[in-house]
Amino acid sequence: MSTQVRSCPKCFQLMWLKQNEFELIDVETIRAKCPHCDSTVRFRLVSEGANAAGPKMGH
Repeated sequence: MSTQVRSCPKCFQLMWLKQNEFELIDVETIRAKCPHCDSTVRFRLVSEGANAAGPKMGH
């Protein structure tokens, strides 16, 4: 898995998380610590549908 870019649900700052900065809880969930507010947050990974490969960055 590559770098994850997520918005912290507590402080709303963007978190750029490298592979060693988050932990896989199960196949669909990761856990990380926000570098801004030090909150431990969990995110669900999208594995099906139009956004499974990430956001579309085209014109």
